[in-house]
Amino acid sequence: MLQQLLDDLRGYFESKSSLTETEQALLNWLKEDIFPLLTLQSDDLAQKGFDVRRITAEQMRRLARRITENYCQSETSVGENFWEKLEEMAEVLRLPRYPRCPACDHHRTIFDQHRGVLRCEVCDQTWHEDLYVLVEFPDDASYFEENDIGYPSFDSKDNGARYVPEYDYIRHFHKDPAEIAYYKPLRWPESQSYLFPDEPNDAVDALCEPVSDEKGTADFGEQAVWVPLCNIKKPMI
Repeated sequence: MLQQLLDDLRGYFESKSSLTETEQALLNWLKEDIFPLLTLQSDDLAQKGFDVRRITAEQMRRLARRITENYCQSETSVGENFWEKLEEMAEVLRLPRYPRCPACDHHRTIFDQHRGVLRCEVCDQTWHEDLYVLVEFPDDASYFEENDIGYPSFDSKDNGARYVPEYDYIRHFHKDPAEIAYYKPLRWPESQSYLFPDEPNDAVDALCEPVSDEKGTADFGEQAVWVPLCNIKKPMI
């Protein structure tokens, strides 16, 4: 891929009738017998469970330099053990990874763009990053309260009920949540139509709950509201 790009650039400059001084210098460089042996793309890191959405171009350059230096200083041929070296060097640079799978605890987590979910390539478990589960009787939410995971619900008949991230729910209970238990915290102004509906709907309004605890207000802002996923008027995932 990189070699093709260099060849295309060389052909582009050679086809021009006149070149600037800078362009001529680039063409001279492209004519040298230099052939790239290895390229590094963000997709390579994504395949090893790294969160490429949070990795900068400068971090990618540092990683590429580390891998190149490693090959130059060792007797390992280019391409040999590439994936092991890639993961090893990325770990050394502390590049951000997706969390381990909540079901099997493996690091083979990828972001499935088509489905908008994180997915484990080992056990195929999926989960959303921005959805919460209302944990209430018969499930026991005490573990989450003791570990300050999630946010309290004051509208539930269960005084200990909490909204917890889907990831933590799966990790603790070892099961997928019920579809009716999914909630999404909507911030202002998206929350306006639920806090002040033009056409009140008692069935829907009863399921929505304003975010009123101190932690929730700090994280989601004033006038945020917990809305059941099935009642969100527009796709928000």
